Amino acid sequence: MIKKKRKFVAITTLIDKGIVISGDTTYTGGIRIDGKIKGNLKVHGKEDSLLIMGDGSKIVGDVEVEKAIINGEINGNVKCHDYLELNTNAIVNGSVEYDIIEVHEGAKINGELKFIKNNKEIEPKKNINQKFKSNLNKLLKK
Repeated sequence: MIKKKRKFVAITTLIDKGIVISGDTTYTGGIRIDGKIKGNLKVHGKEDSLLIMGDGSKIVGDVEVEKAIINGEINGNVKCHDYLELNTNAIVNGSVEYDIIEVHEGAKINGELKFIKNNKEIEPKKNINQKFKSNLNKLLKK
């Protein structure tokens, strides 16, 4: 199995232990949560985003992100458009939508899992035969 090296954005926001945010929250870039959020959490904009939840962290509400590494508890639905990693202490009480998922031993999902295709437009690579034919046609036309 070939492992693809993941690129993550830098953490620009920290919600430390003891901090509780009440209300829906949006963010851009990378966020690390060690505290609690009571409300929905959603990434703002189309750029890459990252959510990291530390052990003991908690979100009560729905979560929508690009990439996420979860080691806390989410009581709500999770929609992850790219990569989702559920570590040993992760607990998700709600449905999980994902493009790529990695679940570690001990993680708990109390809900439905659903695969969603990543909406990012990826330009297909031309194969060697197509390039060869294209170059040959150009040479023959000269």
